[in-house]
Amino acid sequence: MVTDGRNGRPATVSENRSAADRRSCAGRFAALTVRACGVAEEREGDDLVRPGIEGIDELLRDRLLIMVNDRSAIDVLPYVPARTGGLVLTGAAAPVRCREIRNARPEMVVVTDHGSHTEHIASVDAPFGLKTRGGWRELDVTGLNEVLDGQRDNRASYAVTPTCFIEGDETADLPVLNAVIRQANQLRRQDTVVLVPCSWRWLRRSCVSHLSEQIQACRHPVALILQADGDPLDRVQAPEGLRQLCRSCPRLVLWRTDLAAFDAMAHGALGAAVGASAVLRHGVAPRPGTGGGGHKPYPVVLVRRLLRYHRVATLQDWFAHIAPWTCDCAVCGGAALTRFTDSDAHTVAALRHTVCELYGLHEELDATLPGDERIGWWRQQLADAWEYHRLLASQTDTEVAFPKVLQSWRRPCPPALPMVGRRRAQDRSRPS
Repeated sequence: MVTDGRNGRPATVSENRSAADRRSCAGRFAALTVRACGVAEEREGDDLVRPGIEGIDELLRDRLLIMVNDRSAIDVLPYVPARTGGLVLTGAAAPVRCREIRNARPEMVVVTDHGSHTEHIASVDAPFGLKTRGGWRELDVTGLNEVLDGQRDNRASYAVTPTCFIEGDETADLPVLNAVIRQANQLRRQDTVVLVPCSWRWLRRSCVSHLSEQIQACRHPVALILQADGDPLDRVQAPEGLRQLCRSCPRLVLWRTDLAAFDAMAHGALGAAVGASAVLRHGVAPRPGTGGGGHKPYPVVLVRRLLRYHRVATLQDWFAHIAPWTCDCAVCGGAALTRFTDSDAHTVAALRHTVCELYGLHEELDATLPGDERIGWWRQQLADAWEYHRLLASQTDTEVAFPKVLQSWRRPCPPALPMVGRRRAQDRSRPS
């Protein structure tokens, strides 16, 4: 039940605070050491492996990144905690901005996403590629290494592969998915996350085991982007499929997402990257010839007690005749959520509010022990959100629907996928 109607943060979650003190000291110290971005060299057989980050999994573990365009990175940077957060930069100036931020804040985790998945469809022969001034460039392993080295030269905390978009035909596109993993496994480095941007259809029951098998076979952590027209998790079988992936693939990071980050991390995902804007909260299929729009962004805020994003205009309609809900985050300081206008200053303030609320929620998740305690905490958030939807409807005399995806997250968790076939996938994906 809801127990705190003043600031929207259920009193029950405070009981989880002591869990942080029960964490393994060795694990915590290891994570802190890695988060200082130490570098190591390692030998594999007769080959000298490229210098990389010592324990990249610990750098990613339970970390919540904010994916943001290079133009807005400085706006949100003061509200991103260095120990548990970080930035994923997009846009043409992302490499320069990454270097600037890391030079000024070396303790901050910052990486870049080239966005190749929004430009080109992957094929068996060319799963990786890059848009350059001279046109589209397909990348073999040598070219891929050059691009990843370039990211690290620009002080990226780790490298992210420029993977092209993987369509959702189980028969035609499984070889493409396999080509991504097979070529990535030829990279002799420990500083890399392999991006797998794919259609939501890979989460269907008929496909999810194939996706899981390939992720498990990867030598590197995998960052999964899910594409759909709208919310990928509004599709039938998608929420259950993603939970099964998270339970079956311990090196999975959910990338370019929304509050699904918390459901994923509660069920075993290594970490997540949440988009600062709607277009960065799910994958986008390549559409050649369509340019970026020049529209002015309207203010959208995360209403934490509802566990959903809303346009401020919608909140203003709801609270037209009653006192609006307020927020106690560092940006709002007790002010009303309805105060934001479409001015540039208010649009930035709304973004900062959302970042603060994301990290407030993440702080509570990070204070829980992985497993049953974390799942229990998340279930309580969902139960409280349900109660707040009922409260809002009664206060405003308005029908406020409980979102479909939140309903799916309240259902019992499906079992983890079987590990059969993992060795076969590793054999297929091992570098020749």
